[in-house]
Amino acid sequence: MKKKLKKTIFIAMYLIIASTAIIIDQITKRQLYGKSFSVVGDLLWVDSSFNTGAAFSIMGGARWFFILIAIISSLIMLYLLVSEKWHLTITNKIGIALILGGAIGNLIDRIIYAGVRDFIYLKSINFAIFNFADTFVTIGGVILVVSLIIDFVKAYTKEKNRGRA
Repeated sequence: MKKKLKKTIFIAMYLIIASTAIIIDQITKRQLYGKSFSVVGDLLWVDSSFNTGAAFSIMGGARWFFILIAIISSLIMLYLLVSEKWHLTITNKIGIALILGGAIGNLIDRIIYAGVRDFIYLKSINFAIFNFADTFVTIGGVILVVSLIIDFVKAYTKEKNRGRA
């Protein structure tokens, strides 16, 4: 019974992480989209842009394709969060939960507005305007990749050391 309760608590934690990402994304879009002002000099600005494509406006206008991809990938990520089959670590699943939250945040925009509302602008380096959903996807992706690399190195080292014994 304790193992099942622990699993349920961890699943709830991952869903809270994803839900928090969605809420932060949607609240900030609602409050900041359509505005333009400096947050930190010429470094960080709020300056709105509407994107019907993917990152850097790739494939603009492919709304239904992106909706389909977001739904399928979100279902896969939910499966990975609840499944024990893949033996993912807590850190792996935190990365997945952040990616899931970001994906759903932008999915909501695509369904309601037919595109994504972006408003975070790194003006001094003229970087593409983005939003918190994009940030959560990126941070989650970095966490996931780094944790998978660490897991792989640990497993490889363990296997290599087992061969020497």
